[in-house]
Amino acid sequence: MRPLRQPEQRSSALFGCKGAIVGAKNWSFAHRYRMLRFPAFPFSLMASRPTSERALAVRLTYSRKPYPTPSAPMSIRPPEGPVYPQFKRRIPEQLFYVVPALMWLMLSIRHRSLTLPSAANPGLDAGGLWGESKSQGLELFGATGREFLPSFVTIDCHPGLDRLSVAEAAMRSKGLGFPVMGKPDRGYQGWGVRVLKAKDELADYLSLQPENARVMLQELIDLPGEAGIFYIRHPEDQQGRIVSLALVYPPHVIGNGSHSVAQLVASDPILQANAAIYRERDLGAWDRVLAQDEFHCLTNARSARLGAVYRNGLHQITPELEDVIDQISREIPDFHFGRFDIRFRSLAELRQGRGFQIVELNGAGAEMLHIWAGTGTLWKAWRTLWQQYRVLFAIGAAMRRQGHRPVGLIGMIRLQRQQERLRRTYPPSS
Repeated sequence: MRPLRQPEQRSSALFGCKGAIVGAKNWSFAHRYRMLRFPAFPFSLMASRPTSERALAVRLTYSRKPYPTPSAPMSIRPPEGPVYPQFKRRIPEQLFYVVPALMWLMLSIRHRSLTLPSAANPGLDAGGLWGESKSQGLELFGATGREFLPSFVTIDCHPGLDRLSVAEAAMRSKGLGFPVMGKPDRGYQGWGVRVLKAKDELADYLSLQPENARVMLQELIDLPGEAGIFYIRHPEDQQGRIVSLALVYPPHVIGNGSHSVAQLVASDPILQANAAIYRERDLGAWDRVLAQDEFHCLTNARSARLGAVYRNGLHQITPELEDVIDQISREIPDFHFGRFDIRFRSLAELRQGRGFQIVELNGAGAEMLHIWAGTGTLWKAWRTLWQQYRVLFAIGAAMRRQGHRPVGLIGMIRLQRQQERLRRTYPPSS
């Protein structure tokens, strides 16, 4: 058993914030990265002195408390507790992101670039900030990363192309068989994602794709656990850190012995928004009355858009897991900031840095998913996003000094419009 890492001594003037004090309580983004507390109102940024980006990487030792080590497969039923944070129920999504948008604007003024974060990961389109290719990031994986990567192929849907024949040939070349996951190469939040179980389903899926779109066919990973692992490494540091880990559970209802699935969904405003999708998935169970405390999964697609449930998993991070993620990340050329979406068998194996598969890599536009845990608060969510954005802009600034230019505003708008135009034409998710 190798010794735990010791904290490195770095400048106490993190980000040049005057009068700041160390905020390293409990398991939080600040605890993992020992970022200093900031004034409650972020606009004080305008008066602060230039950022010392290398001060980002102050490390902490791990908690020495023993971890529970269940070896059973991960349950898709989340632990007891609030399903969604109260602010998600009370504040519309558009209103929630007003404050983060102001944070972004203030950092843009300070760093003199609205799109500076697009330079954080030069190997990805626009740094993965918006409209990036899913396959592009996965194709950059090195030898270690490929051990954790499901097989996949991409199909370019050019006019006049026999899409099915091309897809079948590509699948044979990689040894892919049914079922596979079909997903748009440029997409987000599960739009257009389908499980394809047979040749006729693949043919139908490809026929619905817009011309010149790229489709990704990926090996179906049937593992029960899902997590979002957020990784950050400053360009001048040799090692990076996992700063967020969120366990992701499918949208679901719990029976009370008197109400049907349809009634339980209708009673929750968050689930009600996707009632048509849930009903289509399992029409036979829609009017069934669930027994007391009976768990019913509405869909195994786990995205925020479809009502996924999140739990903070920072206490699951171990040196073994962090070393594996760090090795995978450092093998990806110029990758410094982003989230690995993984499927895994059990928490015990995950803590050992094994038994998982990486299904997606998200870059600069990724979000730390633990802010959506049921016990989260609005202030904690905004504070985490504020800290995340400050680190992201600082990394972008460091890469700019190395000669990497961020994507211009016009280029970013073009990528955003392209992604939205494609999204509107994608077939419905399964």
